[in-house]
Amino acid sequence: MTTNKNEVKLERRGETEVVFTRYFDAPRELVFDCHTKPELMKKWLIGPEGMVLETCEQDLKVGGKYLYLYADQNGNKSGVYGTFREVVVPETLANTENYIMDMATFDPKAPEDPNATFESRTFITEGKRTLMRHLCRYASAEMCKMMVESGAADGMAECYLELDKLLGEMG
Repeated sequence: MTTNKNEVKLERRGETEVVFTRYFDAPRELVFDCHTKPELMKKWLIGPEGMVLETCEQDLKVGGKYLYLYADQNGNKSGVYGTFREVVVPETLANTENYIMDMATFDPKAPEDPNATFESRTFITEGKRTLMRHLCRYASAEMCKMMVESGAADGMAECYLELDKLLGEMG
């Protein structure tokens, strides 16, 4: 097995937390921009198999909302939404994350699920590279276990390969 120097590493912290870490061969300002600017996010943030990021709306400030909707060729949609809790350009981005299970009943004005996942990404300069630490705090040990076992790290790794391509084009 070959090891990618920029692989996604997963570390469990307690019953409900997971920390993913990943290096990028680009300055943190650029990596941060790729995580916060919709026109860049649409170029690398792939969704479930066969889906593309169709809608990427956000108000990038503390208390601001975001909505990311993925769609496939048949019109099927899924997505996530939430609220930004911390925004410190270009070092920290924290938010809640709620999954949209049924587009027919989704109401973007409805209150957030109290069981929303909390996410925090920290971007750290290390030489010419950027280390991203991505903390996920789930509402329950069961949800955390399900996310780890579902291959969340593998899905992130696929997305980040796309981000590596984009960063290469921009660098």
